[in-house]
Amino acid sequence: MANVNRTDVRIEASKEAIDFLWEKFENCNDGRYPNEGDTPHLVDIFGADAELFIDKVGSKWISIFDYYANSDTEFNVNFESAWYPPSDLLKEMHRQLIEIDPDTIFTARYWDEGYRPVGVLKITDAGQYLTLETEPDIFEDDFEGDYYFDDVIEPIFERLEKKLNI
Repeated sequence: MANVNRTDVRIEASKEAIDFLWEKFENCNDGRYPNEGDTPHLVDIFGADAELFIDKVGSKWISIFDYYANSDTEFNVNFESAWYPPSDLLKEMHRQLIEIDPDTIFTARYWDEGYRPVGVLKITDAGQYLTLETEPDIFEDDFEGDYYFDDVIEPIFERLEKKLNI
């Protein structure tokens, strides 16, 4: 497995919960840890209560790729991390959100840089972390079309999301 994993998180929640997320992401950094910046580190805000960095995050390292709000009730954040999604950080983010809005919907898609694996996850209202993943039948280098992600990876996501009831 390659080292870089991309995790695209989609959160549907109340305006109050989305405003909370927006404020936290606007006022944090994801640089070196422990924090060397003037703003709190992402891991200090959403990391699990653990001593070691890897146990706080669920991966060896993490960075924010992008974040944005689609509306007052939908927030997207895209992370890059080592190996797999930052599971412990995602669980803690979810825990904080359901304190604000118990009806928060928390889902994500993830893949590593070689698309091995490709997966989806959701965190239930009870805090259960559920994932499904697979590998494409064809390597990107062997694909003869123009749009590997659209033609091969996107249908995998859709199939996994249907199985996980996302």
